[in-house]
Order: sequence, then structure tokens, then C-alpha cells
Amino acid sequence: MPAFPEGSKAIRARIRSYERALKKEKEAYGFYDDGHGKRYLLGPLYLLLGDVKGALAHFAWFEEMFPDDMGEPAHHLCWSLALYKSGNETAAARRLLRAMLSNLYLIPHLLGEQQEEYDIWHSSNWEMKEYVDGMPYEIVSLWNEQEKTWAKKIFDSQKARTIRARYVEIYRQLKTEKPGLKRRQLVEESTNLRNIEDDS
Repeated sequence: MPAFPEGSKAIRARIRSYERALKKEKEAYGFYDDGHGKRYLLGPLYLLLGDVKGALAHFAWFEEMFPDDMGEPAHHLCWSLALYKSGNETAAARRLLRAMLSNLYLIPHLLGEQQEEYDIWHSSNWEMKEYVDGMPYEIVSLWNEQEKTWAKKIFDSQKARTIRARYVEIYRQLKTEKPGLKRRQLVEESTNLRNIEDDS
């Protein structure tokens, strides 16, 4: 993830630059190429401005344009925060659980808690511990103490513990499971867990 600009003027300029680039891609190709992941940075940039409405508009656009995108951990985390700030705690909690499974080290990092590296299969560098170690500090600084307390309550809930434990067990099995039916079933189950829907 690239470094964030400093100051509201520079942040607004970066937002305009990314939005123009994405618009040009769509006009040129009929779809968004976005190999640099600009779509994951706009929500956090809006939050850095304190523009929750702008962040929510971006996340709504993202959901419409990229319905099958599994998402990037910091993007999920900022999405959860924007929803929480808007008063939609149910959707915020659901998005926080998605953030938790997108990188198992993410929420402990946010809360300043130590988390040993799991002895599991990591399917991409976004899922590894090194990802959060290199995440820009601005992502964590967006969260105040009240918001972190809320995140900890969700993270420590029985629902989150159960989902997390099963997810870790699946990825522990995937570390050694050979390609075949069993592996496909495990991957499908992990995907279903990451696409959690609210059941409250």
C-alpha cells in the first residue's frame, strides 16, 4: 500500500487523481483494469479527510462495480469504520468480521495486541502477518478509543471466536491438503465464511 499524502489539499488531489484514472480506464476499456489497486485507497483517503459521507459513497460504488471482489484488508477495515461512524453498527460489525478474515492479524494489530503467526496456509501476501506490519499508520490512527473498544467487543464475541477458529482450522488443513475434492470443499467453506451475512 503506498504512503498517504499529508494535508487535506494533497489528500483531495490524490482522490481526484485516482477517480479520474478509474474513470478513464472505464471509458477506454469498458471495465476497470486498476492493476495498482486505486479502488482500495479511495475509502481510506476520504476517511482521512473526515468525510464519512464521501467514504460511504465510495464503498457503495465499490460494491456495485466490484461485486465479486474479495477486497483488501485495510479497505474492509475502513469500510467497517465508516459504517460505524454513520450509526449502522450491524453492517459495521459484519464488515469488521470480513476484515478479520481477510487478514487474521489485522484486528489484533489495530488493537495493539500481540498475535503470533499462525501455522497455516496463507493464500496471498495480503493474508500474511507482514502485511499489517507494513500497513500505513494512518489506517490505525483513524480509529479513536471508543471505536477500538467497539471493535474489540466484536472481535472477542463468541460469534467471531467461532468463525475465526473454524477459519484457522480450514487454513491449517489447506497447508497440506493436495489438490482435489477435499481441498475445493475447504476453499469453498472458507469463502462462505468470508462472505458472512448478518444473522441477528
